[in-house]
Amino acid sequence: MTLALALLTGVLARRAGLEQGTRAFEDLARVTAATLTPALDSRPGLPPDPPDDMRTHVAALVTAGPVVAVRVRSSSGQVLWADDRSVVGRVAPLPAGARRALQSGTVASLVAEPGDRHVVPGRSSGRVLVAYVAVRDLHGAPLLVEFHESYSVVTDLAERTWLRFAPAALGALALLQVLQVPLAWRLASRLRRSQQAEDALLQAAVDASDAERRRIAGDVHDHAVQDLTALAFELDAAQMRGSPRSPEDAELLGRTSQAVRQIVEDLRSLLVALIPARGSFRGGLLPALRVLAQELDRSGIRVTVRADDARDLPGPTAALLYRCAQEALRNVATHSRATSVEVAVTRHEGVATMVIEDDGHGFDESRLTERGAAGHVGLRALGELLVDAGGSLALASAPGKGTRLVTTVPLAAAASLTTRAAR
Repeated sequence: MTLALALLTGVLARRAGLEQGTRAFEDLARVTAATLTPALDSRPGLPPDPPDDMRTHVAALVTAGPVVAVRVRSSSGQVLWADDRSVVGRVAPLPAGARRALQSGTVASLVAEPGDRHVVPGRSSGRVLVAYVAVRDLHGAPLLVEFHESYSVVTDLAERTWLRFAPAALGALALLQVLQVPLAWRLASRLRRSQQAEDALLQAAVDASDAERRRIAGDVHDHAVQDLTALAFELDAAQMRGSPRSPEDAELLGRTSQAVRQIVEDLRSLLVALIPARGSFRGGLLPALRVLAQELDRSGIRVTVRADDARDLPGPTAALLYRCAQEALRNVATHSRATSVEVAVTRHEGVATMVIEDDGHGFDESRLTERGAAGHVGLRALGELLVDAGGSLALASAPGKGTRLVTTVPLAAAASLTTRAAR
């Protein structure tokens, strides 16, 4: 960065030197042309040479430098007078800047390369800076006084200008660099601390989610499951104490007892889903996904798992993907009316991707917001968790076309989470 600033400073300083040299030459040309104007007479038939004192004045100017040639040209581009008599009478087209200067009575300049068609060749050679000054002769006719200067004089001035400012500019850049190093170090440290704080907050969110799930599971187990189990026992005892008053009552007691037992079984399955068994990811994500697939198979939905790349995923990554698979397969079993589901996990360039696709009846994506408002927020909450970890969750569906869920988790981002979702 410092080197680039130094180079930029050098370029700007050299450009400023070139502009300064050009302006200085234009000022010299303007002043000199004013001294020559009283001796100019462009009427036809008169000798081309002005009085001898003008030639003497111009010769002294050329000898002293930096001017190397002086010419007087008409509006048609013809040389009417010159310090070099060999070019008098020659014609060359005026450049656009010279024509504008002639019309407005100002000064114009250009850098002419050897062979430039706007410059009548003479004693001056090489690259030259040409200044055109608009004047009027004794009779008010517009003329141009043309001055030539070797362009090397301008470039030498630009280099001297750069050398004059170089120590101060480079010193300022060096000082800026010295001041930037500790500032950049402090900013990097602050950014690192901010990232650590963000990771800690994310970890706290994951831990809070786990704690809440366990609290809910504990309450359900200690109250609802126990109370329903006791109710099932009481119904059994009621059947055993004596004959019901009617066959309908006996049938009602039987159905109620069976329904209560089924509710207890469903609640226990829910508790298992809320709290995955400790060490469920010790063999990688693949065995955990197969367990989920087996549970869905028992409900009559065929599940295909292709997740060889999931064997060695980091624990936090496996936990996030497992949660998504768990929620997605639960939705398939509850809402999709699917007959088959495919779960595929791949990893590429530091990103783990899980795709879950079913052949169910699907749904209208425009109604997804309504479902969320009605309480179906599982995937939405997981999506927010994935975004916090640097990943994404995309859901695509249409009526009669099934549902496709795509989850991505950057391994580096997920690895920073010391989540205990797989406990």
